[in-house]
Amino acid sequence: MWAIVPIKTFDRAKQRLANVLSEEERRSLMLAMARDVLTCLAKCTHLSGILIVSRTPEADALAQTFATERYAESPDANLAEALEQATKHLITNFSAQGVMVVPADVPGIDANELDQILADHEQVTVLPDNENIGTNGLICSPPLCMPYIFDGKSFKPHLDAAFASGFTPKIVPGSAFSLDVDLPADLIAVSQQAPNSQTAIYLEKSGIMARLDALTNSQSG
Repeated sequence: MWAIVPIKTFDRAKQRLANVLSEEERRSLMLAMARDVLTCLAKCTHLSGILIVSRTPEADALAQTFATERYAESPDANLAEALEQATKHLITNFSAQGVMVVPADVPGIDANELDQILADHEQVTVLPDNENIGTNGLICSPPLCMPYIFDGKSFKPHLDAAFASGFTPKIVPGSAFSLDVDLPADLIAVSQQAPNSQTAIYLEKSGIMARLDALTNSQSG
């Protein structure tokens, strides 16, 4: 079982936070979240390896730090296409028998919980976001047993794709994977739910949390 972590860009990361964070803050946030995700994956006993899928220069440093593989997708590939290319790379070069797609913006994930999820996995496991709209984790055995979708609203389409491919998907709601970071409220949630994460520590030391608290207080007042 291999984990695939796609990282499209750092420079223009998290545009929906642009009204509260500068471009450099969003870049640093994305890096902190990616490090949290990779730290968790590196501790998992049920994973054979980790593949970072990215064309960004920062990906080389991350791959070296965490001793992972890195794959550069085609320049014009969308997320689903990049994941398909990366999966084929793992099948061809590492004989991967299963893959788990893990986004780089779920900084609160826990290695023990993930090991249990992987132990319970059979063919297709889908981990939804808090609202059961997006997919924050997808495990497939064998790899490419169903198509990747990942369009921001992919939870139900992934379930439909699994059934269409002849598999009954296992759904894992309410896991730490359910919290991804897109909005200011998500930053507050990460700080509360994963206070020891590198992401939460960055938010605190950078002064972002104090700024968000002040903004929240002014709006509530």
